[in-house]
Amino acid sequence: MASSSRNKRSVNTVDENAASVISDWLENWEEDADDEEKEEDFSSYVPNDVLSDNEDAEYIPSDHNTDSEESATSDVASDVDHETAVSDISHYYYGKNRFKWSSNPPTRNVRTPSHNILRLPSIRRNNNSEVLDPVDAFRLIFDDRMMEIILHWTNKKLEDIRNKNTNADKYVIRDTDVIELKGFISILIYTSVFKSNRESILSLYANDGSGRNIFRATIAMRRFLVLLVALRFDNFADREERKRTDPACAITEMINLFVDFSQKNYNPGANMTIDEMLIAFRGRCKFKMYMPSKPAKYGLKMQCLVDSKTFYVYNTYLYTGKDSDGHTLNSEERKASIPTQAVIRLCKPIYGSNRNITTDNWYSSLELLEALKNRGLTTVGTLKKNKREIPLAFLPQKDKVVGSSLFGFTKECTLVSYVPKKNKAVILYSSMHHDNTIDTTTNKPEVIMEYNRTKGGVDAVDQKCSVYSCSHRTVRWPLAVMFRIFDMCGTNAFVIYQSQKESVKLTRLKFLKSVARSLNETNLKTRMYNSRLPRNTRFIISEIIQEDLPNDVDETNEDKLPREQRKYCFLCPKKIKRKTAYICNACGKPICLSCSKKVCRQCAVRTTD
Repeated sequence: MASSSRNKRSVNTVDENAASVISDWLENWEEDADDEEKEEDFSSYVPNDVLSDNEDAEYIPSDHNTDSEESATSDVASDVDHETAVSDISHYYYGKNRFKWSSNPPTRNVRTPSHNILRLPSIRRNNNSEVLDPVDAFRLIFDDRMMEIILHWTNKKLEDIRNKNTNADKYVIRDTDVIELKGFISILIYTSVFKSNRESILSLYANDGSGRNIFRATIAMRRFLVLLVALRFDNFADREERKRTDPACAITEMINLFVDFSQKNYNPGANMTIDEMLIAFRGRCKFKMYMPSKPAKYGLKMQCLVDSKTFYVYNTYLYTGKDSDGHTLNSEERKASIPTQAVIRLCKPIYGSNRNITTDNWYSSLELLEALKNRGLTTVGTLKKNKREIPLAFLPQKDKVVGSSLFGFTKECTLVSYVPKKNKAVILYSSMHHDNTIDTTTNKPEVIMEYNRTKGGVDAVDQKCSVYSCSHRTVRWPLAVMFRIFDMCGTNAFVIYQSQKESVKLTRLKFLKSVARSLNETNLKTRMYNSRLPRNTRFIISEIIQEDLPNDVDETNEDKLPREQRKYCFLCPKKIKRKTAYICNACGKPICLSCSKKVCRQCAVRTTD
């Protein structure tokens, strides 16, 4: 009995030990099962490729991605501890939509990527030994075809004005020709050079010494105003019908020609900038924009692709309202967001060239990065902080050190968050950079340094066009756009001229003066031989072009009035009432020979100066 009881106690002890082991095993098994369930729940809304070790992360829509930005912030905030634990263990950061970023740069070959190979800008021309003059460079952009279009439709408008105003002076509203039209354009360029485009026309043509002789020598004031009113660039008879498909049809052809000739004559460099440009305009236009960040605030928006180094306008189009950015895109490309459509449309001429495109946060997105990657281009830009792909650790935080940088990587993209000041963060992305290089002099990431070097292309063009602008006050928006095209033709032509190693180095002021003088040369010579012009004007022209007046100029009868139009001399006393057939060349008042004195030609010109 004693042995049996002893055996029973030993058996019970073994059973108790076994039970404790089994219970511990069951608890561990339950914890493992819970972990597996958590992993299964986690993988139910995280893509498989995001959880894998493959760095080529790809965004896949899920139920959580349909939430708004505000709700997504609260969802991510509830999982901060779990996200931090995952980041500490696997060295990955996850965005609000669970987009995965690695903290380690991707491994790459020693060979330099093709999109990092430098390209130098250059001009395109058939004969490389030919040195272009300033006017030749200008005519490469403002081609004779553009001149012919303006000439044709302006004459049509002048004809229409003559038919509606039968009592008007037919000579003032006569048809124009190429020579006079070039002189008219030269006047516009002169107004930009003298920065007198906002000045009254009366003051420009004043003959009391405050005006400029070049305006009176080139074209009469009334004629200049008539041409300014009649200037047209399309067929205004069927314009209303064409507006149904193209609201900017009044100027579309001129914009397209400017773009074609700009792309035909120049090769841009490795870095290009895309941004918007505002043309100041406060008249009536249904696609007029309000942009408070711009100096003019109201105007017409043009989307531009510009060389970041030389500030050459390579592509542009006029924004005409909703869905106009994807007007020329196919159905598949129009599924992208509006900023992405704008970039795709502008970048079509440089597809597959491995150039880099710099954009601001209105255009930048991972959707754009993928679209440009598929088209052989890279991109660098700033990101808005509400993008769902940005991890929480990259957003502004109080405990971040000023001057610190945080990097995230995928196979094709680099994300960087830089702290310029307390409680601030600048977030950029790049498909051109693939490491965490920091500039030693500024302590800023190389991505930010590259962005700062290339972000100002469009702003620089806008500034150049504002410094020397030929735009006059007008209520017609097509004319306002055409003034900006003239300005951009001048900037592009100056870049082409400077690209020649053999050319004489000129400032843009002297370059524009040379262009205006060359365009106006034939017109001045023609006017000098016009006997209907006042003798004083012909003297001024001879001084400008430095040629002598023709011998057939009749100085005595040039300004002599007919007998029936003779008037009383305004200087003679009333008792005499002497009539005269002569007028003063300076003020135009009637004057007799007794009250005037004769001077030679050179002295007459000096007195007018």
